[in-house]
Amino acid sequence: MLIVGGVWLLVLAVWMIWSVFAQVKDIRTFADSEPKHVVPAQPKAEELTALRARINAFGAAVGSGRKAELRLSVDDLNALLSSEEAAKPMKENAKVESIGDSVRVQISVALNGVPFTGERLYLNGFADLTAEKDKDRGIKLATKNLTVPGKKISEGFMTHYKENNHLDALLMDEMRAGKDPSIMAVLKKLTTVRLEPGVAILEYAP
Repeated sequence: MLIVGGVWLLVLAVWMIWSVFAQVKDIRTFADSEPKHVVPAQPKAEELTALRARINAFGAAVGSGRKAELRLSVDDLNALLSSEEAAKPMKENAKVESIGDSVRVQISVALNGVPFTGERLYLNGFADLTAEKDKDRGIKLATKNLTVPGKKISEGFMTHYKENNHLDALLMDEMRAGKDPSIMAVLKKLTTVRLEPGVAILEYAP
């Protein structure tokens, strides 16, 4: 029994090592060895003040149980990505390009290379995201598609990335774990989250 168990453990270890190397080989076909950082937006002070005032007014209305709507344009979202503390880790790694049926985001995010070698690979391209209300997380971002100009992303990687929803974690988890619980309290009360050409809309109806 010990011999059989040892053989199975050896087979499992070999399979895991082979799987890791196969995954990294696949990723190398469309990833880069260096990041291609985005250029963060540089909103004017008065623009940020006005944007935060709209957000605060929306939060106050939701908190008091009054019907409210918050419309966020491409410029608004990029202003938040470039200026908010919770978005700081993604400041140079994500920038909204457009809003239509989905939110198109330019990304430069790190991927794991071969373990213990220090290898880093980077997904430099575009992600198409949809946004929806989630009772536990407030807003959930779902990856619908990934593209890298001039390269083809494998179906296996695409499926894995969609299922694990990595970009939702990268873009939203810092806010969810932020120091101000009132933000999540407002987001969890949202009635709908929807997209229209050029704008993301958050709505609350008591």
